[in-house]
Amino acid sequence: MSRLFELIYRFRAFLVFILFELICYWLMVRNNPYHSSSFFHSSNQLAGNVYEMKENISGYFSLRRVNKELSNENAELRDELYRISRPVMIVGRVDSAKVPEVSFNYDFISAKVINNSVDKTHNHFTLNKGREQGIEHGMGVISPNGLAGIVRSVSDNFATVYSLLNSNVYISSQLKKTNTLCTVNWNGRDPSVATVLYVPRHIKVNVGDSIITSGFNSVFPEKILIGIVRDLTLSENESFYNIKIKLATDFSSLKYVYVIDNPIKKEKEQLESEADKNEQR
Repeated sequence: MSRLFELIYRFRAFLVFILFELICYWLMVRNNPYHSSSFFHSSNQLAGNVYEMKENISGYFSLRRVNKELSNENAELRDELYRISRPVMIVGRVDSAKVPEVSFNYDFISAKVINNSVDKTHNHFTLNKGREQGIEHGMGVISPNGLAGIVRSVSDNFATVYSLLNSNVYISSQLKKTNTLCTVNWNGRDPSVATVLYVPRHIKVNVGDSIITSGFNSVFPEKILIGIVRDLTLSENESFYNIKIKLATDFSSLKYVYVIDNPIKKEKEQLESEADKNEQR
């Protein structure tokens, strides 16, 4: 404490000078409208910059919470969207105004990607949710932009997913503008490009056309975007196009996904399995 007093005493003249300068400045600002306006404008701008910096810092540290909230909200919105979009079931000749509605049965569970690979032949990623959160083997997984993969295995609180970047994964698809059925498979090389198989040569296909899910299985709803046609070739002796698509999902930056739950999936698959068995008899 004595050193502090010694320091103040040593610089007493300078400190008194600073004090008088501040008093003079205060009097000038108080009694001069121009200087007063300039001072308060500058102080407001300084305060605004400080508050903005504070908000940016606090916003940065709350990004994880905000992203989680947005992911959950998007899952709810997707769920609501599919509940609103209802197909109709027509039996015989009935009044179209009285046709019963059959709602989609898809629910969406948001999850975070905690591990991911894109540089292997058979890539998969890991989610921070599992059996206790309602995730089961075989469920479809989509990103905010498009199709992502199929659940491979599940523990109580985690799940691994076969990525679309897996050469063993084949997705039932269709050409959006013509509803032509096809299949999407990754060629094991470029993580942003996949191959579209079995599009007949008589179908008109253009660069920029969309490839979407067909809805012909119980894993994915219809019309989930898979990719956009990037280039295509058709040899004279070939029956099908050779089509490359730019994948809608950027797997190198995959953070949050939505797992698709179809409550009637098992019932549908069991019925189809029984039909196949009956045909083989």
